[in-house]
Amino acid sequence: MIFLGRFLTNRVIRPAVEKCLYGRAIRPLEAILRERETWEPAYLRQWQVSQLRPFLQHCYDNVPFYRRRFDEVGFRPSKFEDLSQLAAIPPLTKADIRAHADDLFARGFGPRGLRVGRTGGSTGEPTLFYQSNEETAWARATVRRFWGMAGIVQGDRRVCLGGRNYTPTWRTRVYPNYFKMVENYYTFPSAFLSTAILDDYIRQIQRLRPRALGGYPSSVSLLAARLIETAQRIPSVEVVWGSSEVMTDLHRARIRQGFGVEPFDAYGGGDTPVATECQVHQGLHLFQSSRLIEVADEQGNTVGPGGSGRVLVTTFYNWAWPYVRYDMGDVVERGTFGDCPCGCRLERIAQVQGRTGDYLVTPDGRFATPPNLTLVFVSIADKVRAFQAVQHDRSEMEMRVVVTPEWSKETEAYVIRSLRSFLGDEIRIHVRLVDDVEITPVGKRRVMVSTVPDGLFVPTSTPAPK
Repeated sequence: MIFLGRFLTNRVIRPAVEKCLYGRAIRPLEAILRERETWEPAYLRQWQVSQLRPFLQHCYDNVPFYRRRFDEVGFRPSKFEDLSQLAAIPPLTKADIRAHADDLFARGFGPRGLRVGRTGGSTGEPTLFYQSNEETAWARATVRRFWGMAGIVQGDRRVCLGGRNYTPTWRTRVYPNYFKMVENYYTFPSAFLSTAILDDYIRQIQRLRPRALGGYPSSVSLLAARLIETAQRIPSVEVVWGSSEVMTDLHRARIRQGFGVEPFDAYGGGDTPVATECQVHQGLHLFQSSRLIEVADEQGNTVGPGGSGRVLVTTFYNWAWPYVRYDMGDVVERGTFGDCPCGCRLERIAQVQGRTGDYLVTPDGRFATPPNLTLVFVSIADKVRAFQAVQHDRSEMEMRVVVTPEWSKETEAYVIRSLRSFLGDEIRIHVRLVDDVEITPVGKRRVMVSTVPDGLFVPTSTPAPK
């Protein structure tokens, strides 16, 4: 019966749901991506050029923003023959998107019928974006390739310590049930994590017996620290992953000791998956098989192995609202690796350098993590340009906000109310309107700046036995 249930889910129910959601099944796309991962790098680059030439011509002919931008720099898609020519095109920034979102729609398209998403978690700059069903389907297939690289089989039970949406929609109400019933995927909110909540999550996860567990590295490492402190284990977990934040050495050490496995690091944004570790755990493979990903210097040129640069993403399938050389707002280091023993030939990056954040600590000992703070602001992206939480004492925190003319007293009340929903009533919250927030040496606006020690167990280098 178990085999029959999984067979029906994988071969009948899931493809039917995917066709309703995306217009096509994801499994065939996943197979295509798997094949592309084995291509010779030179052949892959030729294929990317062949994909980009008509895409860039479409952008010039049908998208007002790119018509102006290409003309300004003298870029002619009809003469595009090599990826190095893209250096002439200035990156698409979040500021560009907020100022010219309507001009990024291709002729004949508008918001209706497209998926609206929000990003800005690592930079503190909330930004709306739009995706066609075709692009969303390929993005889903790319995420599936991450599961495959981590050794997770479709249908394996997974638990995610993820975010909490402060402005619920029908999707946020329906999707969790769909993921439980069809994807065998369970989400545990991690907007704040007290000792009592962590203990409750451990009990629930032990009952669920998932094969894989992951989420925000800060949240997963807190769970691992609690396992270590209470001398508990979750023996069913064979795979642990982290995404949406930098996987720091401390996160890795806690997870390694708490779960007895080496965690997988995945990197991407709300708009696009970018890279993931494979089972070799030597760098992150860039998902060049479904999009173009550049690591570029300040002049827009690709950096060499061992160099650091900004991540620029160009999609191949989002013709309705294209983004060309979209600046993710992150700095990464290109790897100096040879061929990967896993057999995947996609280029690797060594690490993401500019996405880490701190914890906020409440008077009663709860911990709030960076991605959950951003969920307060993504629904008011038209009212906020940037934000940053600063804390130097458990009893209070300051919320610094760079606002637009749409900001109001009602917006401020919403921010405070949303923050209190996970920080509690004991902490004093000050909202301060500023002209800008501090930028780090790698060009990031840190979402959280905290000097309050978390007081958590710092693990040894010896992993706990499974």
